[in-house]
Formats: sequence, structure tokens, C-alpha cells
Amino acid sequence: MRSFLLTLVFALSVSARCVGKKEATRNKQSLTVAKIGTQDTSGSLINGTMNNGGDLSNGTSSGSNSFANSGSSSTTSVAAGATGDQGQSGGQSNSATSSSSAPSSTSSSPSSVSGSSNTESSQGSTAGSGGSTNTLSTSTSGGASSGNCGGLKGVCFNGGFQPAMYDKITTASEWITFQMGIPGSASSRTTQDHIPMMPFASNVAEAVDLVNGPNAPAWLLTFNEPDFSYPGVTPGTPTMTPEEAAAAIKHLLDNPGTVTKYVAPVTADSSGKWQEDFFAACNCKDFFSAYNIHQYNKDSGAVIDAITAYHSKFNDKPLWVTEIAPGNAGCSVSWDEAGQFMKDIFKFAKNSGFVDKVFWNSGNQLTNGDTNVCNSWLIDSSGNPGPLLATYEAMDCT
Repeated sequence: MRSFLLTLVFALSVSARCVGKKEATRNKQSLTVAKIGTQDTSGSLINGTMNNGGDLSNGTSSGSNSFANSGSSSTTSVAAGATGDQGQSGGQSNSATSSSSAPSSTSSSPSSVSGSSNTESSQGSTAGSGGSTNTLSTSTSGGASSGNCGGLKGVCFNGGFQPAMYDKITTASEWITFQMGIPGSASSRTTQDHIPMMPFASNVAEAVDLVNGPNAPAWLLTFNEPDFSYPGVTPGTPTMTPEEAAAAIKHLLDNPGTVTKYVAPVTADSSGKWQEDFFAACNCKDFFSAYNIHQYNKDSGAVIDAITAYHSKFNDKPLWVTEIAPGNAGCSVSWDEAGQFMKDIFKFAKNSGFVDKVFWNSGNQLTNGDTNVCNSWLIDSSGNPGPLLATYEAMDCT
């Protein structure tokens, strides 16, 4: 995925952001990552754990390089579905009112980039100890109609966002950020379209409580860029080695609930071996129902090549692109260029036959100098539409 410029400093205040990626193998840029914020009793977002130009807040590095207390209060954890009554077959959408995309054929070859619609109705058995393999599409929900895109269009939010911002992005089907709960009050659409994340080892216990509780989500994203070395926190070493991650996730593997399906950990370097080593260490590849990739590069062709190359390695499940923007560009990308990049990526995803969801980064404006998303946000810091929102809303993935 790509390179995010981020300086992590130890202090008590940070602005979280949809993890900035490191295209470590392509761009030798220093990367930046944003992490989850904690929540006060009123539900307002306080500080992110780690952030661009920010520092470590409300989280400590343990001997195993995991981070403590990086989630929102469990009382505000909200399932993707308002009632949490998804069927055990895993076939239901994230909400009682939204339906899955129309069926389509899956990719017939690892590098297929053409073919039918990217989504099929969600199938596969539930994740039980050892889980199940889901080789069909994972498309499930989306409170909004996004035309020809089906359930493909998602949004990734960063620190400083407010739930009301999502309501202004009317054609998005789902949204993510770096926590399991929603900070503050939210509309029913915003609540039902939220996909929670278990970003660190320190979030595993909270995730187990969530997926075994009354509001178990349809989907849960797991570890976020565990191969990344955070400056000032885990210098020179990844957040978790594959073996540490395998040990950390065991509690979830043993207690997966009966509703939730899981997206595999996402790495900062999509071309590395971390994920293969993790699957070997945990013997849990079949536990996951989708893979996950991040990409930051202003060259849409290079991004498409990287996504296709990743799929050639991991082609037995659908793929989610959970962070993407024309990054590594030093803010040299114009709004028009960013809009064209967006159209290129979503059109590719729609026609790929294996990409089920694309979460555009960022839904909200960051003011910390992150050059990966400086000209790709949809809503400004005051909650007003940005220059790219109309392009996103009008985009039909063709």
C-alpha cells in the first residue's frame, strides 16, 4: 500500500487518521500511520493513539510491541447492523434494510481484471473455530444506492471526523475508521454502514466481546499494518511479527461468535511475506472471508498492477481495498487528477471480478500535512463539501 508520512512523537495528544500506508518497497518515504481514538463518556473523540505528526496517546508499547487501550468504549461499539440479527449463514446485509449487490461471477484466474460485476451475494458458512472459507463475493450491505457501483463504494475516515460527515456522502455504501465503536451520536444510516476494526493486539478482548454480544457486526476488520515500524514507538521493528500476531489473534479464533465474518490483517507492504508467514504461524487462513490491501500512488496504472499482483498470490477469497488515494505525490496531484485517479480505480475494481469493496481515503480533511491524502478528502474539517465530493457522488464505476 503505500507511503504515509507520519512522525510519531510521545505526548498526550494526537489526531488519528486512516492509517497512512507505506509503499516501503517502492517509495523510500517515511511512513505515517494514524490510529484509533479513545472516547470519553460523552462519546466524543479524544485523541488518536498514533497519528501523522502526532504522538502516542493512550496507548503503550508492550514487550510484544502491541498497544494498549486503543479502542473506543465498548458501550459505544455499534454493530454494522442496527439490530445485530444477521443470520448465521452470513448471507444477510449489514442492516435490515439494505440488500446485497446483484450476483456476479468470481474471478476465474489470479490476475483477471475483466469480467462481470465485482459482487455476489454473501455466502459461506460462519466463522467457527477454524472458520470457513468464503470464495464468493463478500458484498453485504450499504444503506445508500450507488448505481452501477453496487456495494463497491466505501469511505475511510481519519481522526477529527464526525459521524454526521458520512451523511453528506450519499452514494457510499459503507465506511471504516480505526476503532470498533462510533465516536458520538450517529444517524441510523451511519450506524448500519459502519464496519468496525480490531487494529491491534490490545483490541482482541474487546473484539471478542463485540462479536459474541447482542450487536455482533456482520464484518470485522482485523490487524492494521502489523508489519509497519512506527517511528518513536517500535523503531526498526514491526508492530507485531507474524508469530506475535498469530498468538494475539488466538483468543478471537477460539471465540468467533456465530454472526461475524472476518477480513484478514492488512500489511503496509503488500508485496512482502508477512501475511504468508502469519497464515503459516496461525494455521488460520480459512478463518477469514476476505483479504485486504492498502495502496497509495498517484499512478493509477501502478496501483492496478499492485492490486492484481496481490490477488495473484491470494486469490481464493474476495479482496477489499480499505485505503486508497493518489499518495506519494507531495501534494502535487490536482483535484482533477485525483478525480480521474478515483474513476480509474473504481472502474477497475468494478470490472475486476475479485475486488468487492474500495474505501476511498479520506472521507474527511486532514490538516496535519499528510501528503498522501492532502488532495483526496471529500468533506472539509468544518463539515462542508470538498472539491472532490461531487466527483465521488457522480461516479458510477463505468
